[in-house]
Amino acid sequence: MKGLQFQRLVLLSDSKKLANQFTFPKRLNLVTGNDNSIGKSTLVKNLFWALGCDPHFDKDWKSNDVKAILYFKIDQREYIVSRYADGIYFGRKDEALKKYAKITGQFAQDFAEEVGFDLMLANRKDGLDCPPPAFYFLPFYIDQKKSWDQPWGGFEGLGQYSNFKSTLIKYFCGYLSNEHFVLEEDKFEQKTIELEASQQVNRITEAISVLDEVAPEQTIAVSQAELEFIQREIEEELTSFSARQSELFEKQSALVNEIHDLEQQHLIASTSARELDEDYTFAVENVPSDSLECPLCGVEHDNSLLSRAGLLADKEALEQQTNSIGANLQEKYQQRKELAEEFSFVASEIERINEKYLNEDAPENKCEKQQAFEQVLHAVSQKNVNNNIIPKMENYQRQSQQAKEKQNDIKKEQSLLLNKKQKDELDELFMGNLVESINAVSATGVNLDGVKAPMDYKKILGGGAAEGTRGILAYQLAVLRQIDNANHCQLAPFVIDTPNQQEQAKHRYEQIMGVVSDNIPIGYQVILCAMDNEALSSYKQDAHIIELSDNRLLHSDPYIELRAEYERVVLSNR
Repeated sequence: MKGLQFQRLVLLSDSKKLANQFTFPKRLNLVTGNDNSIGKSTLVKNLFWALGCDPHFDKDWKSNDVKAILYFKIDQREYIVSRYADGIYFGRKDEALKKYAKITGQFAQDFAEEVGFDLMLANRKDGLDCPPPAFYFLPFYIDQKKSWDQPWGGFEGLGQYSNFKSTLIKYFCGYLSNEHFVLEEDKFEQKTIELEASQQVNRITEAISVLDEVAPEQTIAVSQAELEFIQREIEEELTSFSARQSELFEKQSALVNEIHDLEQQHLIASTSARELDEDYTFAVENVPSDSLECPLCGVEHDNSLLSRAGLLADKEALEQQTNSIGANLQEKYQQRKELAEEFSFVASEIERINEKYLNEDAPENKCEKQQAFEQVLHAVSQKNVNNNIIPKMENYQRQSQQAKEKQNDIKKEQSLLLNKKQKDELDELFMGNLVESINAVSATGVNLDGVKAPMDYKKILGGGAAEGTRGILAYQLAVLRQIDNANHCQLAPFVIDTPNQQEQAKHRYEQIMGVVSDNIPIGYQVILCAMDNEALSSYKQDAHIIELSDNRLLHSDPYIELRAEYERVVLSNR
């Protein structure tokens, strides 16, 4: 066998302390029993659930809150996948398993890479996705309830992609190649560019529309030269003067602080120099000896010629410092004067420009001036829009148009990947297999009028209910052969849930089982769910049989052993 093959499934319920395991060692496998409600369908559904699909489960089974481990092969390489709720562990056997928080996104991509599933589908947000594993398994699973009436619908939660079935069928049956989806990614990239550019065009168009709505009624004529002069005054000169005024405010503030500090320093230095001069005069004129006794503490202070000379030196140093500070102050006073003059000039220029457009005339004149100013201001704004915004909008329009043209070019390139001759050959191959399968299952009453390709499955109409069911099986078998021929991805196991639909006659059921055994391509692993019946005798001879004897898939006896396996294989191997 080639492709993907199931090996062993472990089911574990921690909440109920129940578990079980099932093996699928052969190409043909049978899940059977004497009762129609013993869990056959639930067992095979868990094979797909473990891999990220969402088959329908009843409330009783959901209450078990099951964890699953599935061991499987892809071209003889061994893998492990384990699922609990929406969390997935996946990887090759004897390697660390990678954890995924959901079945979409990275897990879908990693799984698709392992099975060679190149399909890309458009999501509802105008993006392109690698779909989750359910879309890979759809053609290989005939669900007991839905699939016998509606092929390509065996799982729930497929609505995230609208109209996906045609693309899916064309991919599996060889009409769409890997190159098609490489180009599809390029096409969607251009579509994104087109949408973003169109959004920018709409945004700019709406902004221009708002400007037009609030524009004042035009009652004055403004020449282009006048408009440019006004714009220069408003945008350049007024802006420049306002900025300069702010700078002057900052300089004035800093200068005031500097002058205050220098004035304080000048006062301290001049006062200290004067006090030293008075000390020297007192020492020379009032103290005849070379020492002076302090009347408070009795300490004698030096009053020699050398000491009096030191007083003179300190006084002269302070006087020089006072003069230096005074000179610096004069410079700062001059700067303050010049700053005040520039401040006055800037303020007058700002006032001049403001008064030119908004002066304080009589109320009626002021209103007229206001209206005139508003009209001029709108004219300036409109000129800016024409000079700046309109070119941007035109650039976005060009981007949108170019992206649209590239999409058309890509579509043409995609259409050349499959020529008419190749398409006709694929159609003929399918119809040949379909007719052969219909004859094999004795469903010749099925009307094939209008059926030309695998995509026409809705046109397959049967006579009675039983014959219609056999017609659907014939269609599924023809699709399997087509998939095997296209060889676009690894083959998955073909799982048939209860082929004895609509109470087939005994000889018809035997025919169906003969077709299942002999007409499914040898590369497929087959898993069949069916109540025990004599018609299964031939199939049983070469099949591994899982016989369910009661209405419970899970039991308490194997729980401890399988729980330990879960901890060893999954929890400790992350």
